[in-house]
Amino acid sequence: MPFIQNTDEDRKAMLDAIGVASIDELYSDIPADIRVKEDGDKIRLNPSMGELEVTRHIDALLKKTRNANDFAFFRGAGIYNHHVSTLTDHIALYDGNFITAYTPYQPECSQGTLTTVFEFQSCTTALTGFEVSNAGMYDGASALAEAVMMGYRLTADKFRKETRETVVLAGAIHPEYAGTVKTYCETTGLKLVTVGAGPDGRVDADALKQAMSREVAVVAVQSPNFFGVIEDVESLVATTHENEANIVQVIAEPVSLSLLQTPAEAGVDICVGEGQAIGNHMFMGGPAFGFFASRKENVRKMPGRIVSETTDRDGRRAFALALATREQHIRREKATSNICTNQALCALRALIQLAAWGKGGFLELGKQIISKTQYARQTFGAIMGVELLYAESPVFNEFVIRTKAGLDKALQAQGIMGGIPLEDICMGEPGDYLIAITELTTKADIDSYASALADLLQTSDHGGKE
Repeated sequence: MPFIQNTDEDRKAMLDAIGVASIDELYSDIPADIRVKEDGDKIRLNPSMGELEVTRHIDALLKKTRNANDFAFFRGAGIYNHHVSTLTDHIALYDGNFITAYTPYQPECSQGTLTTVFEFQSCTTALTGFEVSNAGMYDGASALAEAVMMGYRLTADKFRKETRETVVLAGAIHPEYAGTVKTYCETTGLKLVTVGAGPDGRVDADALKQAMSREVAVVAVQSPNFFGVIEDVESLVATTHENEANIVQVIAEPVSLSLLQTPAEAGVDICVGEGQAIGNHMFMGGPAFGFFASRKENVRKMPGRIVSETTDRDGRRAFALALATREQHIRREKATSNICTNQALCALRALIQLAAWGKGGFLELGKQIISKTQYARQTFGAIMGVELLYAESPVFNEFVIRTKAGLDKALQAQGIMGGIPLEDICMGEPGDYLIAITELTTKADIDSYASALADLLQTSDHGGKE
């Protein structure tokens, strides 16, 4: 955003409009001892610079910054380094018709936005196999938390004579998603039970069966899970439905839906996920958007908004908000969620990217990723001093290796952004690294990482410096 300075006259006009005489009076509610004084010694600013000098200064700072494209990049864990079509950037960022971040409050005035939301919903249902989806959520974490609440409501309404207030988080779920669910449960009085992963990286099936009871309302599982392992979702569905509870599947890497069984085919009740991987850059971790889908019979329990297709009085194709009845601006006493909007511009980017790929391109993308992932797995697994965890379990684009801890900085110095140390986020032992592969990962990147890792381990074994 360009900077345009204010003159003394500008500042005086603004202060007059506010109704105060000075800047000090404007900040009078802030304790004086913590206010920065321009003439004091708490802050020292360089002499004023002209526009050219400022531009050169900013350029110099930018040159110190490195991004994913400067490395052989192997990090994921919910935010993935995929290629984003220039078409997506061009339409989403530079076409004035799409400069909005919100779902519309006055749908009759927003046919363009409603059209894109409707098409986004159509793409979401196609990917998940379900009949209905909403206009989107804030992110994957909020989507999972809202899905858990929806699953609880569905079970509670069906079995009103029973007390079913237990939520089960099964297996390796993204820790940030799990933390958000925990917050929701704490504020609504629901009991939260966690069932860990077994030695194969999947949900411990026996532990899940032991955790199930008539008090359980909903089970949540991530697949592919946080370790990259693809869960046996159908088996988890069977265990959950045997107890007449609802099951939610959350997906952090939606590109996996190009090849894997859809959640609807697996029999889950609600599917949610993080959509960043489709059409959105990593954006330093955000913003992104969540998606949310379920069966048609559950539509009135869904949070957020739903756009539908209709015709206007002249018989022309038109769109309208079909359902927005559970939000804070109307029928507040019956609200099931406070979420009434989403990151719509990010969802639009996903829609454009999916359209650019097409069905064939999306399928080819998934094939490339899974092929590269298998090559990387085999390559890393062959290195002396590297153990491939969950080696017998299927994965899509992420997997875990176990090796010597503390190799991050040495790898970065060689231009390699290695896997995420799971110890840092309390999801693994020292030396466990979560490695992610995308279509941007080249064979040369994989070979370079493997070679650098082997050299570092050999140097370490011989007592050299890392």
